[in-house]
Amino acid sequence: MIRRNEPITFRGLAQTAGVSLDFLYRHAPIRQRVEHLRAQQQNTPTPSTPTVDAPSSVVRTLTAQLAALKQQHRDEVRQLRQALETAHGEILDLRRRAGRRHVEPSPQASTGTPS
Repeated sequence: MIRRNEPITFRGLAQTAGVSLDFLYRHAPIRQRVEHLRAQQQNTPTPSTPTVDAPSSVVRTLTAQLAALKQQHRDEVRQLRQALETAHGEILDLRRRAGRRHVEPSPQASTGTPS
């Protein structure tokens, strides 16, 4: 990329080398080299301490959204379980009532009159 005078970027390097972005970011020597070369191309000094340890505002925002969605999911699951328990109770009650109707003799059978 340097010989071809292409801009040094993680995406460009990943595509040229046939590796994933994750691979480039995980290997510190490669990552530092890319950052150094990119900084040289932009005529800016390389940062002495990487800011990777401090989460960005985007990460904080997404983490907060994920936590809120997880809580919403837990609440919905709890409500659905309660509704399911209620429905099971109603079904059991209806089955018991239907079972009693079949057991009780009909009024016509007790008088002996044909139906």
